[in-house]
Amino acid sequence: MVIKVETAQAKPSQLEEASPFLLPATLLGIPAAGSVALAFLLQIPRLIYGEAMPLALVAEVGSLISVVVQVYFLRACLKLPSAPNGFYRNVLDFLAMSRWHPSAKAALAGLIVLPQVWFFSRGNFWAIEMFRQFGRSALHNGDVQVVMDDVAVIYQLALTGGVPLLFALHMFSRWKPRSRVLPWVLVPLLFMGTAVGVVIVGTIMHFSN
Repeated sequence: MVIKVETAQAKPSQLEEASPFLLPATLLGIPAAGSVALAFLLQIPRLIYGEAMPLALVAEVGSLISVVVQVYFLRACLKLPSAPNGFYRNVLDFLAMSRWHPSAKAALAGLIVLPQVWFFSRGNFWAIEMFRQFGRSALHNGDVQVVMDDVAVIYQLALTGGVPLLFALHMFSRWKPRSRVLPWVLVPLLFMGTAVGVVIVGTIMHFSN
């Protein structure tokens, strides 16, 4: 009887058995789904004011759900005793947003907050005032719709230029785990590099259109 119990306890779980397949699948699937979500990001504001394209909206919602599901399974796999180590583990930790250095977390917060601050500091507060005065009826204003689209485009550019640099910061913090100051020094450089990336990507998009 004791032998049977020990054998049952030693039997790997379904997640452990699937982990060798889930890890490479999420390694490719999370960036792919994230890229689709970023490409169709304009559908979110257009859904709010009622002009979203059905197929593009389905792609946007589906990709976002896919990212969330894959991150959930990836985090679960990384908690297993059989989880990999070394460079592979560091890359997976970045995709799972797990065990990030505080500087990487601060940089991600900056990538989310700073584009919006920059945009509205350039004289676009009037759109917020429109919402304050007219509520949801402000969504019927064409200029307000343009502002909402512009916010989505800014996030597209900022994340396209900033996420690769964020990955580099994450990997550097793993490469130099004992350096407490240097990762923080690199955060302003990340924002500067993101600004340059935004200009480059925006220029390419402008001439490609």
